[in-house]
Amino acid sequence: MFRTAVRSLLLLSLAGTAATVHAAEECGFLPTSEVDAAFPEFAPWHTMVGGAVGHCTFLSDESAPPNSVSFMQQFKPSAADAGRIYDGMRQGLAGEYVMKDVAGLGERAFRYEPKDDEAEGPRMTSIVAQKGKLVVTISVVLQRAVTDTDVRAAAKLGQSALRGADDPAVARKASSCPWLDEAGLKKLFGGKPHEVQVYGENSCMAADQQSRALLVSAMKTADGFSLDAMRTPDCQYRDLPELGEGAKLSFACKSGNPRAGVGFVANGLAIELTWTAAGTEPGDAEKAALVELAKAARAAEIAR
Repeated sequence: MFRTAVRSLLLLSLAGTAATVHAAEECGFLPTSEVDAAFPEFAPWHTMVGGAVGHCTFLSDESAPPNSVSFMQQFKPSAADAGRIYDGMRQGLAGEYVMKDVAGLGERAFRYEPKDDEAEGPRMTSIVAQKGKLVVTISVVLQRAVTDTDVRAAAKLGQSALRGADDPAVARKASSCPWLDEAGLKKLFGGKPHEVQVYGENSCMAADQQSRALLVSAMKTADGFSLDAMRTPDCQYRDLPELGEGAKLSFACKSGNPRAGVGFVANGLAIELTWTAAGTEPGDAEKAALVELAKAARAAEIAR
């Protein structure tokens, strides 16, 4: 279960990278003005990753390594499932990080930060909190050492990220990805149960208990953009003209986890679907199902 939690956080960090190239939507659960008030030393802040639910990241002062505050929501089918995510993260991080309980945030919460950091103290800290079916991870990275006052400010902001824990409408939004077709997902996952989670405006993930996962990321393109510029030379590629100019299927990559991916452009967005199958190279049936999902995603984007 900890492997599932870590995988989720890793995929989220990749999704956040995709968002840096375009102006973000406002965060649906936390106004930027509240981040300005919580961290006035670094104001003004702006939204890097926004959207209604799932993931919001705020940045300030990009002239240096930027200050960053981010909130990631994981909605689970039950409080017990959320508890397993929380417990798995806490157990898996023990020994590698300095850990402390955080009072007054959700039903339970802890913070963790790197060991043996700089003499003045760590410049980053993270808080994990659970409330009912929702697990929220808050990350703070500053241009100076993070203080206890900063942690209290971040935890106070985290209350906003936890408000949707008992709201069925928010939970529905969190599992409704605009680019994913349920029939296609059933085919890709072989009919096995899976969960869909929206992570902000530009990414979604579907995953099952067998450590199989599909990540969808969308990135606004700029003048001169090329899909080939985003591709690594260590994968094999197959053209997919049915998905538009430059669309390709990637597979048999020599570095990183075994995976297959489809990238295409629609409505000015570069959309990438990446499938990982529990550490094994995706087979022909999985690649075919991935291409069909990509077709449905392209049609959905064009229709928006």
